[in-house]
Amino acid sequence: MKRALVTLTPPESKRLIAKAVVAMEEVQHALKHGFVYIATGTTAAYIAEELLGEKIEKEKWTVGTISKGRTCVTPKNTWPKHLVLYKGKPFEGEPIEALKEMGPKDVFIKGGNAIDVNWNVAVFAAAPDGGTIGKTFGWTITKGVFTITPISLEKFVPTPVEESAKLTGIYSFDWGTGLYAALVPIPHAHPVTEVEAYRILADVEAIPIAAGGAGGAEGSVTLVLKGEDEAMEKAKEITKAVKGEPYLKPYTEDCAVCPFAKICGLGSGAF
Repeated sequence: MKRALVTLTPPESKRLIAKAVVAMEEVQHALKHGFVYIATGTTAAYIAEELLGEKIEKEKWTVGTISKGRTCVTPKNTWPKHLVLYKGKPFEGEPIEALKEMGPKDVFIKGGNAIDVNWNVAVFAAAPDGGTIGKTFGWTITKGVFTITPISLEKFVPTPVEESAKLTGIYSFDWGTGLYAALVPIPHAHPVTEVEAYRILADVEAIPIAAGGAGGAEGSVTLVLKGEDEAMEKAKEITKAVKGEPYLKPYTEDCAVCPFAKICGLGSGAF
């Protein structure tokens, strides 16, 4: 049994998690026989890159974002469409048509903003119609679609998400440092963190032991890896492959033209 100490920055974690999600049996089966629906988001953009084999401007592959020290949105003129694959190729219809056809053997992938002590996940929603999760949740949960939430332990929160969610909502705040949002738990999700990623990709145990950093390591996760010789060699190669993944560039809407200005502490002038 060997042991290693590994620190991953947020982009390195996202790349690792993306590789693991693509390698999952459920995803591989859906790529061959059915639908893989990837809802937009920065973490999901890494998965899209791994699946498509091409580079994406990942900071633009989202609507909601936490950037520049605030909850915010990206410029409306670059809001992306969800990526839907059917038998490994781009689905020609609208995403809603895919949702109508999907079932338990298909895969729905949606990133999150929080993972709690019980490994439950939640995501922010700021649009009055519930945004992505509001528009897709009914279809996925009712039909038992296999739902994956790729999420780094950088987003670990000590409060159970079902409790913290009760404190939120776009009209629940008097002031704030950015866009107001509701935290929406995803109770049927299968989270994939760095822990699951190392198990999927190398069959080693990953134990989170520290978090945070400075000087380009902010938001990092430090883990101890444990496993047999061959598995640990594989884990080393995987770690080498993701180290050096660059940070995303800040990319947010101009407050003067933001369609969400009225539900934002900055846009409304409340802060």
